[in-house]
Amino acid sequence: MTITELYERMSNKDFQDPATGNLFSNAYMYLYPPESENQIHDEIQVIKERLKRPNNYLDVLILDIFELYCAFLKHKKFGKTSLFDFFIEKEKQTPDKVNESLIREAKSDGFFAFLDKAIKSHFSEGETDKKVYVIIHGFGSIFPYLRTSKFLNNFEKYFIGEKYKLILFYPGEVKDYYSLFKLLNDENPYRAIKLIN
Repeated sequence: MTITELYERMSNKDFQDPATGNLFSNAYMYLYPPESENQIHDEIQVIKERLKRPNNYLDVLILDIFELYCAFLKHKKFGKTSLFDFFIEKEKQTPDKVNESLIREAKSDGFFAFLDKAIKSHFSEGETDKKVYVIIHGFGSIFPYLRTSKFLNNFEKYFIGEKYKLILFYPGEVKDYYSLFKLLNDENPYRAIKLIN
């Protein structure tokens, strides 16, 4: 599916309804070549602006999962400093332990509650009849701390039943499994519907 086809799908009135689609999940994945990362970042912004126009009148929230994770670490305190600053300092002495801690924090309930709060805060500030899409990208940047499959497993309890559709932008492909960067086995994020023609 091209980015133009994705825009057309998101403009479709039937697709906009959170109740349509998969009976068990309102999460979708848009796959793109990893080498198109910068282009895709720009095109996501274009889609948002086009969907906001009066003929669509849709509210679209775009989140970079890696930037949000950094914000979470900066928000979380560790003594008198932030967890972010603590990890930066400790990485010099014990990089392996810091890496383990970063993976643990990325999969924690605290991080997913932080994400959920960011989404609900955005929509509570706007008009409730406009809320439709949450686009999340940055899964290439947050790897190896958080895999897309683990993200969907852990965030499912927050987005199931919500009045928005979750669209993940995934830099990779699908063979017999999801392959991040076309190189790494990312397990099977079966809770998301792959957007295809």
